Amino acid sequence: MRRAWIGMGVVSVVLAGVSDAWAIPAFARKYGVSCNVCHRPNVPRLNDYGHRFRKLGYRVPEEVGQQPEYKEIGNFISMRGRMRYDYEDFERGRNTSGFRWNDATLFYAGSVTKNLSSFFEWEWEDENEIGLNGQFSWLFGGPDRYAQIRLGQMHTLSRVGWAGFDRPSGISTTDVIGSTLTTTAVPFTLAKDQRGLELAVGLNPDIRLIGQILNGLDTSGSGTTGTRDNDTSKDVLLAYEHMLGKHGSGVTGVFYRGTWHQAAGTVVSGTALPDDNAFTKFNFYRYGLTGSFVFDTPFWSGHESEFNGGAIFAHDQGPSAYPGGKPNADGQAYFLGVEQYLQDASVFSRFDFRNIEVSGEDNWRRKYTVGTAKQVNDYLRLALEGFVKDQESANDSFGAQVEAMFNF
Repeated sequence: MRRAWIGMGVVSVVLAGVSDAWAIPAFARKYGVSCNVCHRPNVPRLNDYGHRFRKLGYRVPEEVGQQPEYKEIGNFISMRGRMRYDYEDFERGRNTSGFRWNDATLFYAGSVTKNLSSFFEWEWEDENEIGLNGQFSWLFGGPDRYAQIRLGQMHTLSRVGWAGFDRPSGISTTDVIGSTLTTTAVPFTLAKDQRGLELAVGLNPDIRLIGQILNGLDTSGSGTTGTRDNDTSKDVLLAYEHMLGKHGSGVTGVFYRGTWHQAAGTVVSGTALPDDNAFTKFNFYRYGLTGSFVFDTPFWSGHESEFNGGAIFAHDQGPSAYPGGKPNADGQAYFLGVEQYLQDASVFSRFDFRNIEVSGEDNWRRKYTVGTAKQVNDYLRLALEGFVKDQESANDSFGAQVEAMFNF
């Protein structure tokens, strides 16, 4: 790991020398404002006002209950492309590096009537796959107290939530949300897109209660493929979201209960699993709390700093007749981040820890990340991250990612 820490130090020095934010253009065009009205410290990370705008169905508070005026199609459509260069140096095995086109995405979003809003996201990914997220939402009430129904194929909480569940300032999502938290076969992560129904209740401008009923993951681990769910069980997500203070600090509490079926015919411990719940059905739980604290930077007038972090706990109950014994497993995951806001840019660091224990034995994963992101102009954001992975019983590595994100 000595090489890894030397590499991390080099990346940190580079990042320290990097230092304005604009919006994804559709809504900036519609309202004629700079995108830092909704984004902080840089795109795509939302500030508290931007998050409220999204919660209200892409409306400013004064528009709630009003029939929207349709003017220009460009006020509803945006495009994004992300080009990356990845490098990773492994302690054992072949090192990797290369340019890759991460994705190209077409967005359509906005209010349709005084109650109805829609969001569609067509994404062509590096694996030559076309992904679709599409949903409709109905808003009832006023900007301070409301109920909202969301229906479709959607981001469940990650990237549309708050206080750790919002989009990252840099490139990567914390492993606590974006990676598996146990070593059973269950492929679930809190960042998975799914199909389902959501009811959200805004008790006031700062507090939101969220309940979701979801199909869950199919046997391949996807929540968005296939023409039907492969069982009659439905997953449930409950969340509490609370903004705090003028800077947009906040907390989010989340609980998830789900089921997952391992594919019949999968060979486990020399036995092919029969098509029987006693051999294939996993019940799993995820619950935890995340938070962020944004404050005026001491001794640096006009700038803000942020601490963010959280803990997610996991429990998997394996099938009663699983070959080799019932594979129950627990996991604990934590992250802690520090970020300094600059002029339309930021510098940040994050520590991710996962203890994905099996049968009571520790099996930990640590990841250290430092990075920076800067909006160059209305259409281009540059981001750079360096990382070190320190993993028990796994291949350690260090590396870096550079990303150019284009928005039109």
